[in-house]
Amino acid sequence: MDITAISTIVATISIVIGVIFTILELRHLRRSRETEIIMKIYDRFSSREIVEAMNKIGASNFENITDFMKKYSLTEITQLAVLFEEIGILLEQNLISMNLVDCLFGPPLNLLWVKMKPVIYAMRQSTNQPFFTNFEYLVNRLDSHRKIVASAPG
Repeated sequence: MDITAISTIVATISIVIGVIFTILELRHLRRSRETEIIMKIYDRFSSREIVEAMNKIGASNFENITDFMKKYSLTEITQLAVLFEEIGILLEQNLISMNLVDCLFGPPLNLLWVKMKPVIYAMRQSTNQPFFTNFEYLVNRLDSHRKIVASAPG
């Protein structure tokens, strides 16, 4: 083997190693970015204001939208829906993983959606605007994710 062939092989191996290193580094950066994003959202999620809104909505009891409006305001619903809307957008854009969303937000998200859904649907109907569709997308993805996880062997 001559020097040219050896240098070509070494150059090719160097390029392959460089590509592998770059791919691994990009994966690490993506995970770091995802972790940073999800922790910022979780900080908001665990804030006093959001916890109070979750407690108020979770404890709410109403027959229909008219009854809701007599007893409560849209402030808490809007606070929570905006937060979950943002999470839904990040999930839809593949910037965060479904596993992290389920682990960090899953149980309260479902309970709150059940309470908030009639109010959100009424808001959509009365204004003819698609309010909080990414929140609904988030809930639907979470349900699908849990079905897949539950049906997985082992």
